[in-house]
Amino acid sequence: MATMPEPSDSNAFIAYLEDLRSSLPPDAGFFEPGSMFWRVSREPVLLLAGMRALLLQIAHPGIAQGVADHSRYREDPLGRGIRTFTAVYSIVFGYRDEAIAAAKRVRHVHDRVHGEITGPLPSGMAPTYDANDPELQFWVAATLLDSAIVAYELFIAPLDDEEKEQHYQQARRFGQFFGVAPQCYPDTWQDFQAWWQRMLVSDTLTVTDTARAIYQGLIKGTWLTRLLAPFNLALAAMLLPERFRAGYGLKRQLWIRFAFHSIVGITRVLVLLTPGRLRGVPAARRREKK
Repeated sequence: MATMPEPSDSNAFIAYLEDLRSSLPPDAGFFEPGSMFWRVSREPVLLLAGMRALLLQIAHPGIAQGVADHSRYREDPLGRGIRTFTAVYSIVFGYRDEAIAAAKRVRHVHDRVHGEITGPLPSGMAPTYDANDPELQFWVAATLLDSAIVAYELFIAPLDDEEKEQHYQQARRFGQFFGVAPQCYPDTWQDFQAWWQRMLVSDTLTVTDTARAIYQGLIKGTWLTRLLAPFNLALAAMLLPERFRAGYGLKRQLWIRFAFHSIVGITRVLVLLTPGRLRGVPAARRREKK
């Protein structure tokens, strides 16, 4: 298999994806039903941690600026999340050609996402951003990875250390579809968690005015997001680490706590009442029927 090319070389990266394509027959996927990564990723309840993941993503100034400059988050506040999970599901649950096509679409979009970061920056951070930067890509992947485990354990069932390690080792292969080589990840789940905790307190992350403006757009942008606001506020306030909760001005008032525990309780009941074979996202169930 070819070596991961330099992030800036899009032609080489497309060639790398074609090399990945040639490693599988057309009727296979890069992730298999029954694997730990599949078992976790197939659960729709992971979407309930989507706001947590997004707010952590834009706590990186480079990602926040990219979203502000190149997305229509005020007019289409749900669009980025929908596109993100559509790509994720195509890569994780799709057949070979679907996964490669999704990775190419993401790359094509990211090739246009670059520019300068406005406002104060953490010490040592470059004043520019590029969506193909592996550091930014890895942070996005890391927020999805950590939030997936948080949601799974909250709504489905606890995972033991061995299950988390299996999930993590399989998840390390996911980043290669976005330009992050498996070796860029910490070696083990325990190592990843140590890195994650360091990142959460590092100067690299800060909730900027740009990030807060995006958050307000996500909450107030359209009638639908305003309708969903109490739901999203409760989930974000209760699932975000304290530093970021404060940065976005979220508080754990009594109604927030009540709403959150109601969401958790109702969701757990629905999970228990729904057979596992029917509970997965449609993209996963399609492959599982084969």
